[in-house]
Amino acid sequence: MRLPRVVATGFTTAFLGDERTLREFVVGDLVVREMQERGEDAVLYLFNDSLDPLNARQLRVGVNKDPELIRRFQPFCGRPICEVPDPYGCHESYSDHHKHGLVERLDGLGIHPIVVDMQRVYAQGHYAPFVSATFAHYDEIKQGIATECENYTLRNLFRIRCPQCLRIDSTEITGTADDTVAYRCEACGLANRESVGGLRGKLSWKLDCAARWNLYHIDTEVFSKAHLADKGTLNVSSLVSKFFGNHMPSIVRYGDLRIEPRLSGRLLEILPPAMLRRLLSERLHSDLDLTTDSIAHFANTFEVRPGMSYSAYVRSELPRAALQAAVAPGLARADAPSPSSALSDAVLVTHGNRFSEFFYQRRHELRWPDARTLAEADFTTARVARDVIDCALTLRHETIAGRSDIKSRLKSYLADTPAAPAVYPFLRKVFRQSHGASITTLLSVLPTEYLAAILLILSCLTGTIRAQGGADDETIDEQGKAA
Repeated sequence: MRLPRVVATGFTTAFLGDERTLREFVVGDLVVREMQERGEDAVLYLFNDSLDPLNARQLRVGVNKDPELIRRFQPFCGRPICEVPDPYGCHESYSDHHKHGLVERLDGLGIHPIVVDMQRVYAQGHYAPFVSATFAHYDEIKQGIATECENYTLRNLFRIRCPQCLRIDSTEITGTADDTVAYRCEACGLANRESVGGLRGKLSWKLDCAARWNLYHIDTEVFSKAHLADKGTLNVSSLVSKFFGNHMPSIVRYGDLRIEPRLSGRLLEILPPAMLRRLLSERLHSDLDLTTDSIAHFANTFEVRPGMSYSAYVRSELPRAALQAAVAPGLARADAPSPSSALSDAVLVTHGNRFSEFFYQRRHELRWPDARTLAEADFTTARVARDVIDCALTLRHETIAGRSDIKSRLKSYLADTPAAPAVYPFLRKVFRQSHGASITTLLSVLPTEYLAAILLILSCLTGTIRAQGGADDETIDEQGKAA
């Protein structure tokens, strides 16, 4: 039986972060998809380093700079994030809270990794052979690292969790002999010696990486360029892997990502998932500097419809599409995308509206008339507007009429109406649609229930509500539903 090829990514779920944390997973998912397109079985792993210690910077980001939460959780700094309570009380731990947030975010991008929680892996004893091998060759490994990586010393190959203060960031190994380890905790002063099998903690990151290569038979590791430096993860882990089984994955390198503060966390909202994946995976080996100007340029070049860029769609198609989506609210909900719906109308309306708000300070949606517009309305104009809406509803109830036919017949109706010119700006005020689609387009695409409600309002305003029992029964029924 041929095992699937494993592509590895990793993260410490001490906070959720912004788009800078996503490039690794987008690249890993891209590698998996390319393998699958070649007919290979492939799977994406996300290793959650939940035994890593919480530090003050991570805490600040993880609780959104909430001063009260920072004060309450400051004493937990230094402890493994899997042992820190969830500040919001909705998950088992601090780590689980941010892990669920990350998985949900990736799901929204169409990325579905297998999450491996390192705390559970250690607790179940899967890393025990690698921990034993580390201490059996402790001095040899340290010397090898010092020789291969000039002027670099890895002080502790294993991070011991202090049994007294529970911190994992403050212990110093002072000696190893006869399958025992001596250590001292700089935080609480505890000095102790334990057997290797009795230690709680984790291998230091670069050894941990080598261990997972061998334990999970990783085929491909996704690394930023920092991991490929002379003293980076790749060099050290490759050396240590010789003591763990000597398995080495292929490496896919990606460039760093820098983002303008104003854009941090916003790209997930304003760009459809397919666009964001493309943005983060293009020019894979190059650093990305994301600015407002670069995003605007990308939106001008990324096609969402044949011959139409995303920004062109937002400017020309979104006003109409957003109003049409209001007919069936479910259509405007952008759930996790499937390949066939990656750039569906629902996705484009949801993200396009946020893009429009961010870049053009404009949102397209149904709006109700304000009281001042109605109070200041000219009686004749309001009555003509009521008749125009009544005409539009009548035309739309004629099922044989298409939208273009409705628009042309409305134009003819308005052309024959003496007071029609004043109606155009008045209807824009009533609909509160100062920009975008024309009045005839609005009358042909706005939900009939909405138009019926506006008709009822204007009928009350002008004293022209019709009695039931005639040809207007259907419109009256819709008015009743709207009311």
